Amino acid sequence: MRVIVPTIDTELLILAENAHEFKKAGCVPLISSREAVRITGDKWETVTLFKEKGIRVPHSWLPEHVAGDSLPGSIFIKPRNGSASRDTYHLQIDRLEQFLPQVPNPIIQEAIKGEEITIDALLDLQGNPLHYVPRLRIKTIGGESVEGVTISDRKLRDWILEVLRITAEIGGQGPITVQAFLTEDGPVLSEINLRFGGGIPLTLMSGGNYAEWVLQMVEGKKVPPRIGEYAVNQYMSRYYVEHFTQEPAWQ
Repeated sequence: MRVIVPTIDTELLILAENAHEFKKAGCVPLISSREAVRITGDKWETVTLFKEKGIRVPHSWLPEHVAGDSLPGSIFIKPRNGSASRDTYHLQIDRLEQFLPQVPNPIIQEAIKGEEITIDALLDLQGNPLHYVPRLRIKTIGGESVEGVTISDRKLRDWILEVLRITAEIGGQGPITVQAFLTEDGPVLSEINLRFGGGIPLTLMSGGNYAEWVLQMVEGKKVPPRIGEYAVNQYMSRYYVEHFTQEPAWQ
């Protein structure tokens, strides 16, 4: 059985729209529904949906909403359909007019004070949660975690399961990456990506045997949920390494 595992945002809609064709060719794309990809691929649509469902999200505005509204002093502006932290700016409100034209299809959000976390999750093909690992993003480069640590889900479990349930309602299945902030008033959802995130090695080393479970899923086998079964306080650190040679083996 051949499985296509999405790892970057630009391929999600292609996989979702052509899932049937891939299956006819003998490949199973591990992708959510087209509607789920459409909503989560748009940060405005995402915060609108989850706010309606009772999940706390950053206060957000589109450029046409700014006039006559009171914005906080510290804000983020980013593309509604962006990824990897490209064209993302954290600035004071008095610089909004200067930076807004530099951001394609922008959304404006309040800057949330709190620790940034990611939840790597796996849903079965019916949208049922099988496993997740919450991790603190200690250091990031280009939007990707290079230092992180797994954290307890004791105070987060109900919130995580509710976010995953809502995602499944719109057709979410397979890999789900949830990003949020931990604040004094509880978690604040920032975005959802329907793929494995760049920091997934930490989850895999902490008890997430996702490759085996994915193969079992696409083979039609029952995969039991393993909620809460992962190593807490597992750290990851990685770095770029340069290798120098005058006789490269690849030539």
